[in-house]
Amino acid sequence: MESKLYLLSGTPGTGKTTVAKKLKDNNFSIISLGDFVIQNNLFCEEDKKRDTKIIDEEKINSFFSKYLSNNKFSIPIIIESHYADIIDLPCEIAIILRCHPQILEKRLQSRNYSPEKIRENIQAELLGDSTSHMLEREDLIEKGSIFEINSSNLTIEETANKIAEIIQKPENFQDLKAGWLSWLSDPTVQMENYLD
Repeated sequence: MESKLYLLSGTPGTGKTTVAKKLKDNNFSIISLGDFVIQNNLFCEEDKKRDTKIIDEEKINSFFSKYLSNNKFSIPIIIESHYADIIDLPCEIAIILRCHPQILEKRLQSRNYSPEKIRENIQAELLGDSTSHMLEREDLIEKGSIFEINSSNLTIEETANKIAEIIQKPENFQDLKAGWLSWLSDPTVQMENYLD
């Protein structure tokens, strides 16, 4: 039996990697796409100014498809990355972690991100970039299987449990379908701090 694929995305700092580690303890196989790309040299260049690697999507998908064929997984696979949407293999569900911009700012500062990189990531969160990119996946739209979780005030365990619950019974979480959360209309967000 082939393992089912799930996508976990969100702006850097929303909790994906930490939550993924917790999910690994709950009988999921976790593939951190960022680590996978670096370990297998699947990027085409480095943007030193932005301190990031430019990925080669075609190369990633070709390599990743072969990797999954050659490695049999007996448990569900969660692919974790802020660019998980690029995986063009059939997936069951995509979950995007969201985080209030002011909380996200503190998390990114604690990682010693540059002010420019913090601003760029907060703008991405404000605009819902991870959700927008995932909404380009027609396979997931047709199934109605793209969800958003506001991780701002949830513990790692609560977030991991919510993800596991959505994977087990997505029909019980219609209120978390993509599009329910908008920081742009949230009066607690101080927009002037983040937008030019």
